[in-house]
Amino acid sequence: MALAMACSASAVYAQETTSSIRGVVTAAGAPIAGATVAVTHMPSGTTSTAVTGADGAFTTSGLRPGGPFMVRVVADGQPPVEITGIQLTAGQPLRLPVDISPDDTEIVVSGKRGAKAVELSTGPLSVFGRNDIEGVASIARDVRDIARRDPFVTLDPTSRAISIAGQNGRLNKFSVDGLRFSDNVGLNQGGLPTQRGPVPLDAIEQLSVKVAPYDIAEGDFQGGAVNVVLRSGGNKFTGSAFGTYTDDKLTGDNTRGRKVNLDFDSKNYGAFLSGPIFKDKLFFALSYEWLKESQPAPSGLAGAPNVVPNLTQSQIDQISSIANSRYNYDTLGVFDALSEKDEKYTAKIDWNASDNHRASFTYIHNENSISNISNGSTSPTSPALALTSANFALVEKVDSGVVQLNSDWSDSLHSEIRGFYRSKDRRSPIYGEPGFGQFQVCLDPSSSAQQNGAANLNPVACSQGSASAPGAARLYFGTDAFRQQTHVKTKNYGADATLRWEYGDHSLKLNAAWNHMDVFNAFVPNALGTFYFDSVQDFQSGRASLLTLAGSTTGNLEDIFGKFAYDQYNIGLQDSWDITPSLNVTYGVRADLYGMSDMPALNRNFVARYNFPNITTYKGRTILQPRLGITWQATDRLTLRGGGGLFAGGTPDLLLSNSFTVPGVYNNSITIQRTAGGGCNVDAALCSAALDNVNGRSFNPLVLDYLRTNTGAIANANVNALATSYKPASTWKASFSADYDADLGPLGEGWHFGGDIYYGWVNNAPNYTDLRVVRIGATPDGRPRYSTASGPNSDFLLFNSHEGHSLVAVARFDKRWDFGLTLGGSYTFQDITDVNPVNGTTSASSYGGQAMVDPNVGAYGTSIYQIRHSWKFNLDYDQAFFGDYKTRFSLFGELRSGTPYSLTMNDPSFVNGRSSVFGVTGNSDRYLLYVPNMASMTADPLVTYDSAATFTALQGFVTGNGLRQGAIVGKNSKRSPNFFKVDLHVDQELPVPLLSGARFKLFADVENVLNLIDKDWGSLRQMNSLASVVNVACVASGNNPCAQYRYSSFRNPEVTNQARYSLWGVRVGARFEF
Repeated sequence: MALAMACSASAVYAQETTSSIRGVVTAAGAPIAGATVAVTHMPSGTTSTAVTGADGAFTTSGLRPGGPFMVRVVADGQPPVEITGIQLTAGQPLRLPVDISPDDTEIVVSGKRGAKAVELSTGPLSVFGRNDIEGVASIARDVRDIARRDPFVTLDPTSRAISIAGQNGRLNKFSVDGLRFSDNVGLNQGGLPTQRGPVPLDAIEQLSVKVAPYDIAEGDFQGGAVNVVLRSGGNKFTGSAFGTYTDDKLTGDNTRGRKVNLDFDSKNYGAFLSGPIFKDKLFFALSYEWLKESQPAPSGLAGAPNVVPNLTQSQIDQISSIANSRYNYDTLGVFDALSEKDEKYTAKIDWNASDNHRASFTYIHNENSISNISNGSTSPTSPALALTSANFALVEKVDSGVVQLNSDWSDSLHSEIRGFYRSKDRRSPIYGEPGFGQFQVCLDPSSSAQQNGAANLNPVACSQGSASAPGAARLYFGTDAFRQQTHVKTKNYGADATLRWEYGDHSLKLNAAWNHMDVFNAFVPNALGTFYFDSVQDFQSGRASLLTLAGSTTGNLEDIFGKFAYDQYNIGLQDSWDITPSLNVTYGVRADLYGMSDMPALNRNFVARYNFPNITTYKGRTILQPRLGITWQATDRLTLRGGGGLFAGGTPDLLLSNSFTVPGVYNNSITIQRTAGGGCNVDAALCSAALDNVNGRSFNPLVLDYLRTNTGAIANANVNALATSYKPASTWKASFSADYDADLGPLGEGWHFGGDIYYGWVNNAPNYTDLRVVRIGATPDGRPRYSTASGPNSDFLLFNSHEGHSLVAVARFDKRWDFGLTLGGSYTFQDITDVNPVNGTTSASSYGGQAMVDPNVGAYGTSIYQIRHSWKFNLDYDQAFFGDYKTRFSLFGELRSGTPYSLTMNDPSFVNGRSSVFGVTGNSDRYLLYVPNMASMTADPLVTYDSAATFTALQGFVTGNGLRQGAIVGKNSKRSPNFFKVDLHVDQELPVPLLSGARFKLFADVENVLNLIDKDWGSLRQMNSLASVVNVACVASGNNPCAQYRYSSFRNPEVTNQARYSLWGVRVGARFEF
């Protein structure tokens, strides 16, 4: 062969937004010194030039991702050689050995198969280019629909969160043009800063998913990294404009026999334009996308999707009339429609300052507004409806910018410098009048206690009902309790720099980065007061039965806002060593350092209780992260890759923010309520001042004084704190991958088979415990039983756990034929364990929402994010049946195991807000089930039953599910039903009269094709993560207050059909391109 060319993996450099080509020029195996290597990006004419050294080696860096590129090699005494058709991946160097013979003039490197890029990483990697992105069916037009095609990724349709390698979606890193674009604070379960993707799909050049990239510049995540590079302009003007539409008529209405009544519409428009400002020198790329959706409110009066029982329009009119006449407040009536608006745009400038210096600037804007319902229930026992004034919009706005400079100072010295800025503003504006508290009115004509003249009836609870006789409805209006003071702002800015020196077979890299983060978190529930009226009569007279009010003991709410800043510094050194032309070893170390001067307010009561302060932060924390990656091209067909290292960071800032918002120093909350028999939980004067003559806008000075001076409550106030030894999260990761290009004889060449094995094990993970409790004994099955040491509240401590692992094995293949057909598939196996997935948004929810054996700490076991088995396939076909106007069909399917869930027991009885059996706060149904010996009702001395019916039902359940008897069930030991979803994208190009080179494209995205074929297919069915089987209580014996469990109220956990996510849907659209 005249010219030998091979593409293999080199080290993964820090350049997440650019790539590089590195190689050796030889003639008959001998290195050629002084050869000129010019690498040209064909669309823009951008050229990077290098001269080979004495060893024939060259490197060009700072190259745009994508392509195509041409490499031209000119050497004395040799004919020029051109290599064309090269495609590059961001952050992914291409090694290009070139052996020149006198008869060579050109060789074409195929860039058809984007999946080939998987081979070019020491860790598992998937790369999706423009062609892949255009074939993705995505009714939501969300980048997460692209990422879900990676074998390591699972998308939760209900929250839009993506789990990578079985980890919480909030532990991933999402970046755009090198700027971290994750939801830093961690309030969005989807992991992104807004509810939808932050950039238009038409703006994306390339998207990659990485699980364990061993380059020293990669970090700040525990799950994986999703990197997006935006499109740049070239020497030709290109553009597009599109519009899409879907509504309830383009959506299914039946899943497994359940009729779903939808009434909505969604409109989506966008455009992209790019081209030269000065040819070969300065380029631009602009994109814009806008979306609006509307649908009826989920519950309401007759005609609504879900009807609130025992509620009429006349009752609503009566309450609204009283609110207007007595309180001068407009409830705004029934909330009839939800709406969402999303706007995003990007601008990118690329400047070729010279052949050796290239700069780029990116600006990104995204604003999303979505309606939210505050309260409501269609349960016949306690029906409720929130009127319009009680509801709100969640508005999130993000602005960011990145500037980057890539420089070649010599053939062996290269640099990259990047500066960035991002701000986010998250608000919850209400629809009603600001400054008015929340009112909850029971629609009983008069108080149930007064009606019955009974001293033991609760005056702060509406009369309960049943399925046959619904209870009295409740109406909510005014500012929702959790939106009375809520505002989150973040700003982060910083810079990073990379210096790379090529020296013989070594590529040395020094990387340094600085990131400054400012967080403002104003979250004070009940800051305007939340009132409950036990009847229409009480509401008419301004007589409340309960008031909850929160505020600052200083009288200034700003004193209890969470305000802090910190700096993160990264420095790393790495060597990428080509030991042989086919073997590369990359090794290095990265250090993350934290600087912080802000501290939470010191709580001296906390110090007195535990003898350590509540002011620990990240200050001074340092994490060394060694990395090693190996790539070996064993044969022309077989490439082996592997590596290992420590990865730190990536946890939401709310873990730290909780210590600033809940120090228990200036923040206080009071509850004043009437009690049975006409009494009150405070003295009569204060009770009257708080609950009589309520106006919703102001409070009697006695109440405000009590809020500021109730020292008993202040001393026992809730506190959130970090353990003094707490360290940011970190995980050890290791992987091994193999890729083989096979010739299957009659089936043809170009079959690519691969496999990945990934193993991660926890070094430090976040976990919570309540310091306020002390062990007072044991429950019948041996788990600890607690009581409070001082006061009724909680002191949540964030500390490190060290248990947990992730084992993921992947097998995959793909093949493309010249006639336009592409076929691919993968199988993924997961074995994921953890202690606490930290999936709450507060310390209390992260602590109290986990399945537990020891009631005060999360249980070790299977993670809720584990998807045991997952099969994915893609089938893509494009062909020009007339002229050069293509028809395309792109099919993607996923069959996966259901989500795990835990069998638990529920303690419905509380004493001072704590479980009467276990003595802790949190969800009442989070205690892992003890499975008794079911041979007979008396076979297990640890358990008694309220009835033979309970025993018989539980016995059937235990035997039917094969549960181990005489033991506590494991966490997440059961799984929901499998989920199978197939999506289809179809498009057809058409000519545009009188405009040569332009075309129309008609397209449709069809999600959940299986449900379109058969209503019983494609259903997303899930169990609650905590599936309570029985109620539990203690039975005393002698001096033991909990000698036995008493089981009652057996219920067989029922699967929930997530109807909205089980229906087929179609989004149709038209696009103009030139």
